[in-house]
Amino acid sequence: MSRIPILVTGGGGMLGSAIAEIAAASPHFVPHALSRQDLDVRDEAAVMKLADLVGGGWIVHCAAMVDVKRCAADPAAARAVIVDGTRNIAALARTSGARLLFPQSFLIYGSGDGLIDEAAPPDPLSLYGALKAEAETVVLGTLEDPLVIRMAGFFGGGPLDKNFVGRIIPAMHRAMSKGDAVFPVGDRVWQPTWTRDLAENTLHLMRLNADGCYQMASHGEAAFHEVAAEIAAALGWDGRLRVEPVAAALVAHEETGPERRPDRAVMACERLRREGRDLQRDWRATLNAYLTHPHFDQYRPGV
Repeated sequence: MSRIPILVTGGGGMLGSAIAEIAAASPHFVPHALSRQDLDVRDEAAVMKLADLVGGGWIVHCAAMVDVKRCAADPAAARAVIVDGTRNIAALARTSGARLLFPQSFLIYGSGDGLIDEAAPPDPLSLYGALKAEAETVVLGTLEDPLVIRMAGFFGGGPLDKNFVGRIIPAMHRAMSKGDAVFPVGDRVWQPTWTRDLAENTLHLMRLNADGCYQMASHGEAAFHEVAAEIAAALGWDGRLRVEPVAAALVAHEETGPERRPDRAVMACERLRREGRDLQRDWRATLNAYLTHPHFDQYRPGV
């Protein structure tokens, strides 16, 4: 059986690079990962030139302007990349006959106390979330059989990680280097999920020719300060730096209006589990496995 071609847009980012790496090691897929330097998804002509490359295969559309603050500061550019770029990619899928996988952000949901049901309508708090929700409607309205996976907030990629884990580790390390013994971290709640697990589960669904909408997240939930404490223990910082839980507003006071994030974003992931297609793991186990990567040796005492 011939291997299935996959075009990964945003292939130089955290999720795109993970999907390309896992796909390359699989006997089922041949990935073609294009970074934003390789492909500007806003350029319709450049996008449509890829039709022969992806015919009979999949497009995994990871390209987006993912910085919430940058989106708020430049809404026109954000719309051009997230919405118009997605429209171009959907047109490529329709023209080439390729299937489209659209990784969606949990930030399309608002804040709530309970699990976010898969039937819950998008209720984004940020401009980024609103644009991602609009892009999803483009995908669902344009194609007959897209696969949309609404993913939890993730970590992964070592030096590529620009999300919470990637930012908090050097910040905590700098605090220790200055002699700080206490480090405040907020109480916002999420489902920290490894990009490797997301990639493997996503490719599993693609092999099964799944379609429609899924939620996908690690098992369990955690406040940011719990993740920070787990990091401190994993990197050998116990006794040197104590993580102090504080209200999210005290450490994220600037995240208001078009930059606001939900205080608690926990998805139910019911369809994935009901169909026996859930390959996710406990967040603590995956975080600790991730932190064994040599990239993090620079932060370990005595290494």
